[in-house]
Amino acid sequence: MSDPRPPASRFLVFEGIDGSGTTTQRTQVAERLRARGHRVHETREPSDGRIGALTRGLLAGVPGHPRTIDAAGLALLFAADRLEHLAREIEPALDRGEIVICDRYVVSSWVYQSLECDPDWVRTINEHARWPDLTFVFDVSAEIALARVAARRDATGEVIERFDVPETQRRLAHGYTAMLDEDLPGLVRIDATEPIDTVTESILSRCLAAGL
Repeated sequence: MSDPRPPASRFLVFEGIDGSGTTTQRTQVAERLRARGHRVHETREPSDGRIGALTRGLLAGVPGHPRTIDAAGLALLFAADRLEHLAREIEPALDRGEIVICDRYVVSSWVYQSLECDPDWVRTINEHARWPDLTFVFDVSAEIALARVAARRDATGEVIERFDVPETQRRLAHGYTAMLDEDLPGLVRIDATEPIDTVTESILSRCLAAGL
């Protein structure tokens, strides 16, 4: 049976530690793909839905939310947000023939939530989330990423989130490297230490090789 989705639709995910450039590249790559005539839907996780907003509040410690939450509870929130995000936003966009670019997705839960929870359990609670067509893992050292985050925070005044601790970022960077060593379908390593435009070209070349 043929794939019922329109031929142009693809589900692309950008993964990496904070400061690796996933958000910047989501915008850059989306603009380049639109210039080629594609319809592109940009999104992120935690999502902008109700569960995602709650999750972001708990991560950032915004007024009205506690600054801490049990690690297992946080993992379950991420998993629930993901399924709601798929049903509400991602799947409909794919059905319309759009390319979906998501800033973080399943692999981020495997890496982040496995710091404090059993890794097998984290994978189990996310097993119903559809797998992306391509997952670009932005490979960069924690030191480079932390310097980028510090500069961004000075410019924007954004709050420090739960995982924005040097030693934690080092563990997360190692976790993403370990993902690249697994035989997972569609994972692509991206050298995120390269200039922004060079990184964009690397991602686009893989997208074109995949038929976009």
